Amino acid sequence: MIVVGFNWPVEHDHSVAVIVDGELVFASEEERWTRHKHSPGEPPINALKQAFKYLENKYGIKPKDVDAYAVNFDPKLMPHKLGWFLNDTLDLLGIRRFRAYWYEGKSIISSGLELLSYIIRGDYLSFVEHMIRFVVHDLGEEVLGEVRVVPVPHHLAHAASAYYFSGFTNATVLTVDGYGEYESTVVWRVKNGEFEKVTSLPTYYGSIGLLYEEVSWTIGYDHLEGPGKVMGLAPYGQRSKYYEKLRSYFRFDDGDYPYYITVDGSRPRVVKGGDAVYRRPYRLIADSLFPGRVPWDPRGDLNRDAVDLAWAVQAITEEAMLRLAEWARGHTNEQNLALAGGVALNAKANMVIHYSKLFSDMFIFPAANDAGTTVGAAAYVYEHVLGGRMRRGRLRTVYLGPEYGDDEVRKVVERSRFNAEYIGDDVNEVADLVAKGYVVAWYQGRAELGPRALGNRSIVADPRRADMWRVVNNIKGREWWRPLAPSLLVEDASKYFIDPVPHQFMILMFRFREGMKEVVPAVYHVDGTARPQTVAKDENPTWYELIKAFKDITGEGIILNTSFNLAGEPLVETPQDALKSFALGGLDAIYIQGWLIRKR
Repeated sequence: MIVVGFNWPVEHDHSVAVIVDGELVFASEEERWTRHKHSPGEPPINALKQAFKYLENKYGIKPKDVDAYAVNFDPKLMPHKLGWFLNDTLDLLGIRRFRAYWYEGKSIISSGLELLSYIIRGDYLSFVEHMIRFVVHDLGEEVLGEVRVVPVPHHLAHAASAYYFSGFTNATVLTVDGYGEYESTVVWRVKNGEFEKVTSLPTYYGSIGLLYEEVSWTIGYDHLEGPGKVMGLAPYGQRSKYYEKLRSYFRFDDGDYPYYITVDGSRPRVVKGGDAVYRRPYRLIADSLFPGRVPWDPRGDLNRDAVDLAWAVQAITEEAMLRLAEWARGHTNEQNLALAGGVALNAKANMVIHYSKLFSDMFIFPAANDAGTTVGAAAYVYEHVLGGRMRRGRLRTVYLGPEYGDDEVRKVVERSRFNAEYIGDDVNEVADLVAKGYVVAWYQGRAELGPRALGNRSIVADPRRADMWRVVNNIKGREWWRPLAPSLLVEDASKYFIDPVPHQFMILMFRFREGMKEVVPAVYHVDGTARPQTVAKDENPTWYELIKAFKDITGEGIILNTSFNLAGEPLVETPQDALKSFALGGLDAIYIQGWLIRKR
């Protein structure tokens, strides 16, 4: 059986995921194709096309063979369905090729009446079917018969992504984000694939995600990009009046809830509305801390208000997440923990839970944001709607994008006119360049799902060189103070970190051991932590061999690894993307699927 999952309604971080016979075989984010980070307001049309192409090339599967499509919101639970429906209609009709498809053979009046009929019937999923049919039509494939679209509640989709790929039979699952249909934090108990909602916090009273976004906006960043940057800024701050004020809005002593947030002293109740309604209390809180926006240049000197605000929102997030984990442990009595939702990308808060030892094992879905809900929705529909059985092993890699053959890459390299040398999988020369101070782009295989570069779309440098912190940030157009992460041999993790566990996805921080600042200063953040990727040979052989070769040269089985993209862009996807960014950026060399190109 085959299930294709994608985001609907149109919001942000759109992706498409494919389950074939209980296995996740493909996932790609729309941003990689439009080249607009987080793909705001962009339906996942390009990613869906790529999914269909992959299925046909790999398995001979046609669009007509798909058993069901899963989407990551349930319109029946949406309090503002009409607004979202109209917004999605405008997003799709704004695409010229879809507009031509929609109006083909129809008058404007008949098209308008058709849309009106959907609204009157409350048939908000019909436009999903039209988008699927449009993509199939645009690919020149056979016209589909029945198209089965199954909506999955948003937090259930998050929970399914965390559970089905954790390797756990039974688990506590925490889903924490900005908001779903009307809730923002949910505690689940999952036993043998059966999901039980233990408690949930309505968005108006429990959204750590929206709170973090609004404080990030006050500091000077937008809602989507801000939280990741503010987490890196927080260690430069300290406890201040901002933390004390912020904490006064939290209640941790109500036995019915792990915590809640209130601006007027009222207890949680469901308040349904749109984005503006849900953000209202968090905007009020942020304005009470610092009215307007902090007047500073994030690329200049650090600003005391900015760093202390960042410290405050990060500290309260860690406190709330730890309290949530404690409450969940006591109310579910499960030994294993799985997490998803945008807040689960906060690697520092995840670290606090890790070191608390509340649970025997913890798994965080690598695409914890909305890009991962398509995976969860598809998996849930596969088991709970179609009656299949997901393969329940622990997810260890997320190299799930389209495949680019060696011949295709060779042709792209030859057309580029760069002076290229073919070295195959013998990456000793690349390791030697890194050890000599070169900043090297690294491109191979299928792209990673999620926001982290994990050895297929990376930029690498020598972590022993303190100056690499600023050099790499400058090349990427990033603020000078932002931390950079390492990738390391899994067998060497205990040399560098206190109480590490294998973690392949860079969304769990560890504390460095004493003395490591002098050893790897370029990846040692100011609070003595890092957000590493552990690498085993069977997970990514060529990537592992690069780090091992670097160790053979330097004695250190660890390298600096950041995402292969320039400022404001998503990860590179195609070989053409890779060479374009290499040409425009200040990189010294690139390894591209067996080919080595140097600028100097």
